[in-house]
Amino acid sequence: MHSSAQSKPDDWSIGTSVSPTAACLSRQYLAYLERRGMVLSQAAEVLGNRDLAAQWFNKPARGLDYQSPCSVVTDDNGYRRVREYLERIKYGVY
Repeated sequence: MHSSAQSKPDDWSIGTSVSPTAACLSRQYLAYLERRGMVLSQAAEVLGNRDLAAQWFNKPARGLDYQSPCSVVTDDNGYRRVREYLERIKYGVY
């Protein structure tokens, strides 16, 4: 077999314009994405802008037992805790 018939992993690409469809993603991941969007929206409102919200989302938070909001919103209970924490921040009771 000559070298032109062999493929290398570097030759494999799906391109930058291809994105996964909802059918390829798990329900848990889709739920996480939805929760993430709602939390980031609320955080941007509470914290003042989207950049601060994105930073906050990925850092450990005292009111979440020093877990990051992104790690807590993975289930319904955690999502509720994060939303309640943002409400406490909004009113200065954290």
